[in-house]
This record gives sequence, C-alpha cells and structure tokens, in this order.
Amino acid sequence: MIKFKDLPVATGNSKTYAGIGHRDLGGFREPNTSEPVENVMAWIAGELEKFGYTLNSGGAKGADAAFEYGVKSPARKNIFTPADATETTRAIAQELHPAHERLQGHALDLYARNTNQIFGCNLDNTVDFVVCYTKDGCESHETRSRETGGTGQSIEMATRKGAKVFNMKNPDWFERLKKYLVNEAGIVAANTLDFPKTFVKGPRNLVDFASQKTEPSSKPVSKMSDKQIKALMKSMKR
Repeated sequence: MIKFKDLPVATGNSKTYAGIGHRDLGGFREPNTSEPVENVMAWIAGELEKFGYTLNSGGAKGADAAFEYGVKSPARKNIFTPADATETTRAIAQELHPAHERLQGHALDLYARNTNQIFGCNLDNTVDFVVCYTKDGCESHETRSRETGGTGQSIEMATRKGAKVFNMKNPDWFERLKKYLVNEAGIVAANTLDFPKTFVKGPRNLVDFASQKTEPSSKPVSKMSDKQIKALMKSMKR
C-alpha cells in the first residue's frame, strides 16, 4: 500500500491548487480589505481560474464552498468528499494525524479526502500551492496547532512535499501569492492583479452556520373563544 513517503513532491507545474480552510468562518475578514474572507476566497478562485489553474477542494461549507463558488467552469474544479475515501487515503490520514489512534469512522474519511485535495484523484499530481484561511495563520507543518483545525492536515501534507501555502489570515498572503505566480509560475499578467473595488457576495448559506431562528409572525395569533372550542369539539365527535 502507498504510504505518505511514496507520494510525489510538488513540481510547480501541475496547474492545480488547494482552496481550503475553516468550515465556520465566523465573520472573519481578510486583513487587507476588511472584506468578509469568503468573498475574497471566491474572487481569488475566479482569478486563478483565469490564469489556467484548477481548484482542488473538499466540498464542505465555509471556505471550501466559497472557493468552489468562485470557479465558473466545472472542468476547473476537483471536489473531493468523504465518499472518495479509500483504504490508501485513510491509512495516509492516520499516518499523519497527531491522534491517529482516535481517528475512526466519518472523521477518518474527512481527513482521508484531504489527501486527495493535495495529491489529486490518483495521488499522483501534487498541487503547486495552497490558499487557505485558519485562525492561527498556519503556513507549514512546523506551525500547525489545535487552532489550525482539520485544515492543518492538508497544510502539513503540502509543505512536507514542497508546496507553498498562502494563508489569508496573514496580511502578506496576497503579495506573496502574486510574486509566486509571476516569478515561479511565469504568469506575467499576475503582476497587475489587484483587489477589486467591490467584491461579489456569495450566498450566505455557503458560510452561515448560525442556527436559523424562526421569525415571529407579524400577525398576532388570535385565541379561540370557549364557544369556538366547544363547537370544534362537537364537530370532532360527529
């Protein structure tokens, strides 16, 4: 069975990237624009699509959904879910997880699909880089913490294989991504990439995890009189 050490290192030529992060974005804002981070995720996903990149993501609400929303062509996104878990990806997930002995069932399948996010469907095509958002700004396996959440698994796999990580929690993420696209990926047009004046807002159900409260009715509910109750009871006995 394939182990993590057998997976390929990043070449920078796959033209794929992982767009991932927290499920509950919690009202977080991108530091350069003060825009809700999900709107910036959708925007950058669209820009990367224009540069010929394909998105790998995990199909969850929150960051995954925001990146996916920004990609127009179905051919430019690979969405992996727990249903894609295999014995191989499960074994790799357990190999890297700090509490692997407790990783079982659906949770294991969630982590297993992270392997596909970084290495593709056949585990033979490592992403060039990762764009993400985590509360702690983690960008390598060395700085992974509890605050990184499940995204830390993908970040660890990516950086151990040489792929770069641009965490949108950190103010310099955008300039570093631009430099990477120009200097390492050879996309000269990325040199003029800049934040738009206004961002398209994605549907709230992509990122809103607050429990939906039932709005009170604008019309008061009238109580039945004793006479109406007696009439109703009488009709029910017929």
